[in-house]
Amino acid sequence: MNTNERNELIDALIEGDISEVDFLRLEAELSIDPSARKAYFDRLTLTQFLAEHAKMTSKEVTSAVQAHRNARNEWRPLAAAAAGIVLGMFCTSMVYGFVAPRMGLVKKTPLMVYAPGMEKVDAIIDHALPDDAGVWGADLAKIVAAENGVQPLEGKHMMRLEPVPPEEAVKNRLSRVYQVLDLRSQPLQDAAEDAEVQITASFFAEKGDVATRYLIRAFALNETPEQATNGFWPKTEEDDVVSVKRTFDVAPGRHEWHTFSLKMPLPRGAKTLVFVLGAGRVEYGLVSSQSHYLDDVQVSLLNPESALP
Repeated sequence: MNTNERNELIDALIEGDISEVDFLRLEAELSIDPSARKAYFDRLTLTQFLAEHAKMTSKEVTSAVQAHRNARNEWRPLAAAAAGIVLGMFCTSMVYGFVAPRMGLVKKTPLMVYAPGMEKVDAIIDHALPDDAGVWGADLAKIVAAENGVQPLEGKHMMRLEPVPPEEAVKNRLSRVYQVLDLRSQPLQDAAEDAEVQITASFFAEKGDVATRYLIRAFALNETPEQATNGFWPKTEEDDVVSVKRTFDVAPGRHEWHTFSLKMPLPRGAKTLVFVLGAGRVEYGLVSSQSHYLDDVQVSLLNPESALP
């Protein structure tokens, strides 16, 4: 797909006038091409700026410009819906995080994550799911500064996830990190019946010629962290535990930060949120010495506008 064709499809999506076939073509392009995603974000930013500027200066514009703005407002809900669909397809966090609040669709409230930017160099405990909040657990990981040509996404540090040693007998070969959030200490007092939590994380693959796979997984339990993490994994199969898992594959040679996002319904009465982030190679049967990096982990509460006072 050439640049002009891509931009025409992006404009058609934002205007709410894109065919199903073209939508699928654009979704595929966005899922693999960072420059396409940047073009999409830039166009969204410009569109929102123009819409808000028109609203702020509505008393000064001519009737013709006012009519154009009214016409724009007619397609804004459809454009927002389209942006949400694309988010679900290619799993970057910027679209929904930027568009939805400004479109008035949700209220996004950040939740407290321990060392989200990896600036605490002693933030990791080894080889374990934490039994309480306030620490990272990891299969094999370390907090590091810039190395191997990789710069932290934000701040001065990032987490390096080491590959699973070939001698370890594990179900799959993704290196994982874990964190437990005590929801009782989080700002959830206004959470609606249909509220969601959104987990966003950024990954970087050390140079190599293999496809990489990233994982985001979340569990919501109605027990306290101490209770929930006691015999945790068998509990994840119980009917009253809400969980969502997504994996994201990245083609070989794409050595840059990739941001992925997962959303999960937040059940009423949930006391504990456990999330798991993983990185490895797609071909599990092959051994790789490739490390992966993790940075800028965010968890947010998403409340629908219709549920807000």
